[in-house]
Amino acid sequence: MKYIDSHCHLYKFNEIEIKRIIKNRDIIILSVSEDLESSLKNLVLSQLNENVIPAVGIHPWNVENVNENTFKIIEDIIKENKIKILGEIGLDKKFKPETFEKQKEIFEKFLNLAKEYDLNLNLHTPNASNEVFDLLIKHDIKKAYFHWYSGDEKLLEEIIDKGYFIGINVATIINEKYKRYIEIANIKNIITESDGPYNYKGIILHPDLLKDLYKLISNIRKIDLEELSNIIQTNFARLIY
Repeated sequence: MKYIDSHCHLYKFNEIEIKRIIKNRDIIILSVSEDLESSLKNLVLSQLNENVIPAVGIHPWNVENVNENTFKIIEDIIKENKIKILGEIGLDKKFKPETFEKQKEIFEKFLNLAKEYDLNLNLHTPNASNEVFDLLIKHDIKKAYFHWYSGDEKLLEEIIDKGYFIGINVATIINEKYKRYIEIANIKNIITESDGPYNYKGIILHPDLLKDLYKLISNIRKIDLEELSNIIQTNFARLIY
């Protein structure tokens, strides 16, 4: 049975733990980036491990020093390495409201890159899901993934109507409110993720927790685990290919 981790900061784990994680061929990991350095680290990890898929980008927390040269380097990385996914990119009004205008400027540049190179998007959207969605529509983006979705139910319907995907994070195991998204979202529009090694309420999120998350989704949706695994693999393939 295969498990999908569609949003993980694999490079942030220590070297021993990275080797242990990627040794498990039952887990496919999309490793997202936060800056140029991590984008390059993800490239190396993907070149060494067939079950690691690289995403490149600038996290909205890190936009202060981004300039035209930054985008020139990212564009070169995309062209030279046949990158298919931009991430982690987006907008954040919850943790970094003071840089929101700069975030928006940078995000729109990424949307332009996505259109030019037919790239998929792995999105960070705390308290800004509506703004991100509106910009996706404005730029006619076809494939997008709302990482660790926490927006309202009305927007969730619009996201699904557009064929976009939402992330069900392993934190759902300990946070009741996220279970609602499992209950109401179209099963064909959800993908699983860890966001490891993020520290959430004292727990280090990790790809190892995906097994428990799959059991939870299976129980809530009354779907056999093998069938669930196949559905999420299919959803993931629709996102990245």
